[in-house]
Amino acid sequence: MRYFKKDDSIYAYDVDQEHLITDECVELLGNELDRHINPQNYLTDEQRWEIKKNSLGVLTRRRFKLALLENDLLEKIESEIAAIQDDYLRQYIQIEYQEGTEFHRTSESIQVMCDLLGLTEDQINQMWEHALTL
Repeated sequence: MRYFKKDDSIYAYDVDQEHLITDECVELLGNELDRHINPQNYLTDEQRWEIKKNSLGVLTRRRFKLALLENDLLEKIESEIAAIQDDYLRQYIQIEYQEGTEFHRTSESIQVMCDLLGLTEDQINQMWEHALTL
């Protein structure tokens, strides 16, 4: 398989398709070819983190609260939410926490709650992965 760039698109040709290669086609070689075939090797830490965060499944309300309970955070999150100074934000997070039936790792509300608890991204991910098993 040979890879070529033409008009900002990448084309792959087998040996029996070489007649389709025109003068406008520029063959990908070396680092450029490797970046195309193995893009995961060239991701930034931020890109890897986003992929990881997006791969974590959705938690049911039950699983979310059990994870908080197991980590001795259930009462703390409720008191931290109640202590939010901004009325709108406090009410918004209370609704998300009290009425939510699904919790998504990428949700801004989840990030606010985790910030209130002082959790690191690694701690959140570990708790989230464990919660998926509850």
